[in-house]
Amino acid sequence: MQDLSTSRKPRSGAPPSIVVLTGFMGSGKTTVGRALAEFLRWEFVDLDERIERQARMTVREIFAAHGEEEFRRIEHLALRAVVSGCSRPTVIALGGGTFVQAMNESAMRDDRVLSVFLELPVDELLRRCNDCAEDYNPRPLAENAEEFRRLYEERLPSYRTATVTIDTSGKQPDEVAKEIAKRLE
Repeated sequence: MQDLSTSRKPRSGAPPSIVVLTGFMGSGKTTVGRALAEFLRWEFVDLDERIERQARMTVREIFAAHGEEEFRRIEHLALRAVVSGCSRPTVIALGGGTFVQAMNESAMRDDRVLSVFLELPVDELLRRCNDCAEDYNPRPLAENAEEFRRLYEERLPSYRTATVTIDTSGKQPDEVAKEIAKRLE
């Protein structure tokens, strides 16, 4: 894997007040997001958890009952509401497919937003997703390794358009959080 701890030029002179974490399932968005928010003393929002609370259904149940198109519509509305409603500095952990949806681009191109791609090798992501699954896997896409890898490769170019890309291989969540915090300075 190449050195992926890169960043692109900020869009405005003001420091970001919203950090969105993106990456494939198992990349640690929620774990790193909580660590980063705690380190910075910012608010934390897990977008999938917000959607599940509002819908009173799990993401998996929403997909099963209403399909991906309806889930993406709900996700888009939730993302816009969270970003526009941020009155304090906030870290947002996105779902694995949120960042790659064209309809969400405008919300993440806001000058207050710093997008961060947490990158890991696909085999490590697959291992993480399957290690947490015993009788029930909340990530059904991880059950088929070939499909998992295909989807990862499909999404990878979009993830790499994030403002900052961090290779998180071998790093603890607190280390990644501190690395992201340095990028905010």
